[in-house]
Amino acid sequence: MMNAFGTGINHHNDSPGTRKIDLSVVIPSYNTCDLIEQAIRTVVEASSGLEVEIIVVDNASQDGSVEMIKRKFPEVQLIQNERNLGFAAANNLAFARSQSRYVLLLNSDTIVRPDTLHCLVNFLDSHPEAAAAGCKILNPDGTLQLESRRSFPTPMAAFYKLSGLSRLFSKSRRFGRYNLTFLDEGDVSEVDALSGSCMMVRRDVIEEVGPLDEDYFMYGEDIDWCYRMQQAGWKIYYVPETEIIHFRGESGKKVEMRVQYRKNEAMAIFVQKHMKKRYRFSPLWLLNFGIALYGLYSFLGPIGRRLTLPAFDAGLVLFGLKFGLAMRYHPNLIPVIREVEVVANSLAFEVNPTRWLTPPPYSDFEWTVLYVVSTCIWLTSFFLFGLYDRRRFSALWAMVAVSLGFAAVVTTAFFFKAYNFSRLAAGTAWVFNTFLIAGWRCGWYQLVISRGGRVGRRTLIVGVDESAQQFLQYLKRADYLDCELIGLVGPNRDTSGRALSGVQIVGSLDQLEDLIVEYSTDEVIFTSTTISHSLRQLGGRRLRSVYVRMVPTSFESLVEHVKPVSMDDLPLVQITTKR
Repeated sequence: MMNAFGTGINHHNDSPGTRKIDLSVVIPSYNTCDLIEQAIRTVVEASSGLEVEIIVVDNASQDGSVEMIKRKFPEVQLIQNERNLGFAAANNLAFARSQSRYVLLLNSDTIVRPDTLHCLVNFLDSHPEAAAAGCKILNPDGTLQLESRRSFPTPMAAFYKLSGLSRLFSKSRRFGRYNLTFLDEGDVSEVDALSGSCMMVRRDVIEEVGPLDEDYFMYGEDIDWCYRMQQAGWKIYYVPETEIIHFRGESGKKVEMRVQYRKNEAMAIFVQKHMKKRYRFSPLWLLNFGIALYGLYSFLGPIGRRLTLPAFDAGLVLFGLKFGLAMRYHPNLIPVIREVEVVANSLAFEVNPTRWLTPPPYSDFEWTVLYVVSTCIWLTSFFLFGLYDRRRFSALWAMVAVSLGFAAVVTTAFFFKAYNFSRLAAGTAWVFNTFLIAGWRCGWYQLVISRGGRVGRRTLIVGVDESAQQFLQYLKRADYLDCELIGLVGPNRDTSGRALSGVQIVGSLDQLEDLIVEYSTDEVIFTSTTISHSLRQLGGRRLRSVYVRMVPTSFESLVEHVKPVSMDDLPLVQITTKR
């Protein structure tokens, strides 16, 4: 149910001499300490010339967000919740406290351009029929997030989205209506719905239609709100004259399955609440079935992608096992076995040549158990040694993991005598699995990761501030790990050519795209104090060809608890992944 809007709002009048707050920026927060700092800094910079209050609602974060805000931004109004109330409830608490003409919903993992607040305030000032306005929302690589503007999920629009037709025919007014992809992303447009990650709403509208519906814990509440605004006769506008950068889903990265469940739950709530009466003669059960089917696909899709590498390794392990057994009982080995028998007998050892030369008489089920259990043990070893995470392309760690798996297989067989038929066969499988599992990783690293044999990931560090120097010193103490440091990128061209702690400043921020190409860069690392200015200045330029990460403000304390063996082990904030 929706909460009452509260009585704590100061209703201002328009009489001369009465100073009115222009804007309340509301930022819900949940475990995004390093990114919310950037969001607040950019909002403060964009507030120049406006009367702005910033209200942060923390949903029981456990990453030091509250302490950081109190220390660095004492002017920010902070609401601390004892538990995670969800997006809608957190915003509603801030609405009740706010005292402004307009309210801006803003995610904590965003970067605001210096003109964003002015642009949206001016637009609402000049368009009294507008209930809400939202700007262009960009991914860190400069591409448009489709959620910037949307239509309502009617049965047909949802079908086109769920079936993939909207992607195949994105410029069609019929098939592309869900995300309005047929509209020019650079044109001001009246739309059905905006993204709650950046939506400016008129105070009068909130008082008329009510706050966000708290039936939606996370996702869907923005579409519901926009729907109620339209039902009340207001208009909603997409205003691409300014833009923000949205890192998207940072607070939910560790609980992706729960996030996907919330998305599907939100869609189902919206359908039940608003579509039931509107499409009373349509089979809404079909739409709900489609939502469930799409949710299942969204759930299984990432799992399938994550299982691709283990499945490939499992195939190689099975091949190694089969090959080991074939070699162990190969007829050409009979002379060798005979020699072993002669030597053993001369040393007074009893050897059963039949057991040595004949495979055990297992049933199909017993052979299946042998292959499945051995493969599972090896895959578990690979997982424990990080071959499906940070060390996925490490041949050295693959060799260690295969050896540990071999030891575990032999140890397990020792407790099950029926399967303890040949350590020699297991040893042969160990040799071939080492060659296969470590070999393909070594080849992949040489051909793809290191681009023709380079030792490490070619890296640019953006920034010459104190944070950049501290990170640079850490890399030096760690002997650069597997990083081939190209150099530093300074704020302007005056610093180019200089050296900082023995590392050259190879160029300036406005040359970053050219530097990425010129030096065949694999990774760009920003510091927490430079990322907001850097990504904003880059604007729509794309960083798709490189990894983009950020050194968090808490880097020094975080790195004390890890023992990195590669750049992937460092506790950096992932901004984009290489495509």
